[in-house]
Amino acid sequence: MENKKTRNISWMLAAIFLGYTCIYVDKTTIGMSLVTIANDLGFDPQQKGLVLSAFFLGYTIFQIPFGYLSNKIGTRKMMITSVFLVGIFLFLFGFGFSLLYLILIRFMTGAVAHSGYPSSVSTFISQELPMEKRGPAQSTMIASSGFAAIVGPLLIAPLLLQVGWHKTYYFLGVAVLLIAVVMSFVIPKDFGGVKDQLKNKNVISFREVLKDRNVLILIFAAFFINAALYGLNGWMATYLVEAHGLALTQTAYVAAIIGFFTMAAAMLGGLIVNKYFIGKEKNVIFVATIGGGLFSVLVSIVGTFLMSMIALTFSVVFASLAFATLMSIPVKLFPSDEVSAKYATINAIGVSGGFVAPTIIGALIKLSNGTFFSSFLFIGISFVVAGGITLLVQKNNES
Repeated sequence: MENKKTRNISWMLAAIFLGYTCIYVDKTTIGMSLVTIANDLGFDPQQKGLVLSAFFLGYTIFQIPFGYLSNKIGTRKMMITSVFLVGIFLFLFGFGFSLLYLILIRFMTGAVAHSGYPSSVSTFISQELPMEKRGPAQSTMIASSGFAAIVGPLLIAPLLLQVGWHKTYYFLGVAVLLIAVVMSFVIPKDFGGVKDQLKNKNVISFREVLKDRNVLILIFAAFFINAALYGLNGWMATYLVEAHGLALTQTAYVAAIIGFFTMAAAMLGGLIVNKYFIGKEKNVIFVATIGGGLFSVLVSIVGTFLMSMIALTFSVVFASLAFATLMSIPVKLFPSDEVSAKYATINAIGVSGGFVAPTIIGALIKLSNGTFFSSFLFIGISFVVAGGITLLVQKNNES
């Protein structure tokens, strides 16, 4: 019976990982798609930044209410609905014809499609898995960003070139809708429901959430790590094409290689941290952010393409390790009935760094006449600030 339950959980985690992959494919391939879209519709760097930022504005605003909604309807329903809506908005994005339309669709994608998934996954893990398996499971889910960074570019680039960006998004939308259907069959209805202890308990209020000192610290740390991470991801394709003259397919191969190392860093990093650095996660994050910041600055100042790609790879790897470790802290630090609300708050306000960074980077690129040094310096500083703030996190038994 125990083996059957373990198998069920393994299959469910695989399905949730696949759903997370859809989430991250949508997030990470938009930067590559915008290379083609910008040429088609005549966008400048600042307008591209607006499209990237619109997603995170919606994501920021709706993270908290969707975190509470997840507690009310159950994590299973929230996860499946989120992936279904991602598919719908990917399909609608394919009808894009103007800057305003694309900004609106990306805003809605972040607002009503993506915002419910991360907190519901974290709550599912904290409720359905034993304590010792929560950290690795959470890190593995976040590692889907690396898997998406491998699969996404290799899938998207050929489609963009062969059928155009409109049809590419039609195909993506249909594929993600099918994955939502698969999730509805693989995750049984008796998992991820509303827990009895939550039915008879008042959900922690937003004011109470913000009274927790660790929540405030993690919010600011998440803000700066998101600024660095999505600054890198959102502008990587543009940097490779404009600074190094790569074709879109070459950019996809480079992004896939970097994605492989990103996935390995998040997954292996999660296992290593859980085994050897329990209670020292904030130190791991600090070291990773210092490394990420240093290599980010090196990307734009080293002399050759090869050295620049090595620096970019290390920068993204350190970013992935820092982010995965940071976002595993809430499931270890907070009680299971408070995880969804607190994780949603941290993720919601913290992810606004992903709203601010693309717009700032777009403006910096435009002001510097297409050069990227100031942009990577901004990313490097964001890394270091995130790591420094994380050192302030305290365990509940610390004074």
